[in-house]
Amino acid sequence: MYKLDKTVFRVQTFAEAERRHVFEETVPLSERLNQGWYLSAMVHRVDPSNPIKMEKRLVSIRKHTK
Repeated sequence: MYKLDKTVFRVQTFAEAERRHVFEETVPLSERLNQGWYLSAMVHRVDPSNPIKMEKRLVSIRKHTK
């Protein structure tokens, strides 16, 4: 079971939290999306430059009839 490291977080006001953005507004949206993709890939242990391809044989599309 994972434990939360409480030394990393601290109590702060909304103004302090606003100043400590993860992404600054000077960073373009495309760069923020690239950084988000990189972090997601690291969490799921996927190579960000060579993502896993979806197995298309497992997906089927059907038209709903009413």
